[in-house]
Amino acid sequence: MRLNQWPVASLLVGAIVSLAGCASIPLSTAVRMSSLSPRALAQLDPAAVRVRLAVPDGFEVDVPRCRLSLEVTGGDQSSTAAMSLRLLLRTSAHRPNGWFSPDLVVNLYELALTDDGVRQLRQMQQTVLAHEGGSVKFAVTSPFSSTPPNATEVMFWVDIKLASDAAYWPLIDGATLRFTPQGMNDPPGSTPANTSE
Repeated sequence: MRLNQWPVASLLVGAIVSLAGCASIPLSTAVRMSSLSPRALAQLDPAAVRVRLAVPDGFEVDVPRCRLSLEVTGGDQSSTAAMSLRLLLRTSAHRPNGWFSPDLVVNLYELALTDDGVRQLRQMQQTVLAHEGGSVKFAVTSPFSSTPPNATEVMFWVDIKLASDAAYWPLIDGATLRFTPQGMNDPPGSTPANTSE
């Protein structure tokens, strides 16, 4: 993968997501996300969807290029959308950095769907009701706009919430992604979240 285009992996129900490092996926999130059917997706308010990213100080996220991707499948039908995101709030915070290390200072980005992203999700909602059963897959792709000189790895966190009165669900809890010379030339991509009925 390119140094300035890193995949933010969401959860894969029943498995541990493997990146170039390790990712901790809370079981409670897997259980809740596994209940998200296409019909439940159709009832979401697109304007309430939020994505929260945390990256170490010195790394900057290129928000205009961030995308929340969605794929809904059912039977022999499949619908996809890559929805753009906008910045709501950027703050500094602290995240755990291991048992014997001080907390890590991070840049915390709270993102919402753009007007176009809201329109795309509403279009998806109009089509998913035709699916019987099936699965819902989310993926977040977030390139960097800048990185520290000679960076070799990055630890990151990803949370999502799908309703205004809901808490954030931790999708990735401190994954470490290591950069390699070969990886810098790989095409950008993302690791999907997979939920099914």
